[in-house]
Amino acid sequence: MISFTHDVPLQRVVFASGALSRVAEEAQRLSFSRALVVATPGSGVRLGNKVVELLGVQAAGLHAQAALHVPKEVAAVGLEAARAKNADGLVAVGGGAEIGLAKTIARDTGLPILALPTTYSGSEATPIFGLTDGERKITGRDLKVLPRTIIYDPDLTLGLPAAVSAASGMNAIAHCVEAFWADGRTPVTIALASEAMRRFGKNLPAVVADGTDAPARAECLIGAWLAGTVLAAGTGLHHKLAHVLGGLGLPHAETHAIILPHVMRFNLGAAPEAKARLAEALGGGDPADGIAVMLQEFPIPQRLRDVGFDRDKTDFATGEIAAAKITSPRAASADDVRALLAAAY
Repeated sequence: MISFTHDVPLQRVVFASGALSRVAEEAQRLSFSRALVVATPGSGVRLGNKVVELLGVQAAGLHAQAALHVPKEVAAVGLEAARAKNADGLVAVGGGAEIGLAKTIARDTGLPILALPTTYSGSEATPIFGLTDGERKITGRDLKVLPRTIIYDPDLTLGLPAAVSAASGMNAIAHCVEAFWADGRTPVTIALASEAMRRFGKNLPAVVADGTDAPARAECLIGAWLAGTVLAAGTGLHHKLAHVLGGLGLPHAETHAIILPHVMRFNLGAAPEAKARLAEALGGGDPADGIAVMLQEFPIPQRLRDVGFDRDKTDFATGEIAAAKITSPRAASADDVRALLAAAY
C-alpha cells in the first residue's frame, strides 16, 4: 500500500519575460532595505550591478565572489561581507554557484533570499545547500536556505552559451530522473518530474541549437523550476556520485551530464515504472539511450577524463559512495561504483 508525506514549503514564484524589472518590488515585499547582491566575478558583475541599480536604496552593495561548489573559504568571505554590510536580505543573481553562496550565508544568518536564476540548475527551488572543504563536498538541508521568492525572467537566459545551456539542462534532467525512485517521492513530485522531463526532452535540444529561441528558453526555465522542486524529495546514486566528484574539483553540471546515462542504465532495470514514465516523457525508446544520444549531440564534455577526473581517486570516490549505503532503486556495491566510474571515464 502506498504511503507518503508531502510537505510544501512556502515560496513565491514570479515568471515573466522582463520580470527582472520587478526586482525592487519583490525586494520590498520581503522588507529588504539593505540587500546584498551575490554574483560571480567576471560575467556576473554586469548583471549584478544592474540589479544593484534596480534596487536603488534597497541595495547594500554587490558581492561578486561566488565560485563553483562554494569552497569553504568563499563561504566565509561571503558571510563576513553580509555582516559587514549589515545586510537584511540576499539577492542571488546567476546559477548554482551564486545561489549556493547565498544559501550558505543564509544558513548562518537566517537572512531571506530572493533568487534571480540565469541557468537551469534548479538550486533556487530547493532547501538543499552544499559547500566544499578540501576534497569533500558537504551537503545539507535547511528551510532557512530556501529562497523566499524566485524571479524567473527567460530573457536572462537568451545569452546563455550552448554548452552552459546543455550542461545545466542535463543537470536538471538528472533531478527528474532520480525523483522517480527517491525515498521521499510522492504522486505530486513524480507528476512534476514527468512534466519537467517532457519540457526538457522537447526544448533543451532546441535552445542548444538556437539560443535565441525565446519560447523554448521559457519552457526550459519552467522545467528547471519543476526539476528543482522535485529535488526536495531526495536523491540517490547519481547525485551522490556528482557531489563526490565535485569535491574533487570536477565541474558540477558537466559531471552530472556525463554520468547520467551510465547511472540510468544501472538503475532502470530495477525501476520499471520510472523507465516507463521516462520513455513516455522522452517520446519512446530506452530512456538511458535517449539521454546518451542527447548528450552526444551537445557541445559539452562526454567523458570524465575530459573534465579532469584523476583515476587514482577512484578508490576514494568509491569509498565515499559506499559509505552512503544507497539502496534505491537498487543497492550499489563498491564494484558497481568502480564499473560506473570506469564506463564514464
